[in-house]
Amino acid sequence: MPWTRPQSAEIDRRARTIAWILLVLASMILIGYGIWHAGWHMWLPAPAEQEEVWIANRYIFAGCTMSLAAAVWSGARDARVWVTVCVGLPGLLVGGATLDSPYDLKRYLAVVVAFPLALAGVVEVIRVRDRRQRGL
Repeated sequence: MPWTRPQSAEIDRRARTIAWILLVLASMILIGYGIWHAGWHMWLPAPAEQEEVWIANRYIFAGCTMSLAAAVWSGARDARVWVTVCVGLPGLLVGGATLDSPYDLKRYLAVVVAFPLALAGVVEVIRVRDRRQRGL
C-alpha cells in the first residue's frame, strides 16, 4: 500500500490529540512545580514561608484547573470514561487536599495516587490513536 498524504480531518484530529496531551502534561508540571516549592510543614510556618506556600499554591491551583479542563475536553472528545476520570483526578484530589490544608502532607499523597492514573489515561489515548493508524 503506497504512502498517501493524510487528509485535513486526520491532521486536525492529530493536532487536537497532541494539544490535549500537552494540556494534561502541562497541568501535571504546574502541580509538581507548586508542590515542590510549597514544601510541607508540621506546624504553621513563619510568615515569609507562608507567603512562599501561597505563591506555590497558585501554581497548584492553575495546574488543577488545567487538569479539570483536560477532563472536560476528554469528555467532549468522546474518550473512554475512565480516561476522562483519570485525567481529572489530579485536579480533584490535589486541589481538594490543597484547599483542605495548604500546609499538610495530603496533597503529596494525592499526587502519588493521581499522577500515575493521569499518565495511564494519556497512554491509553496514544495507544488507541496508534491502533487507529494501523487500521486495527
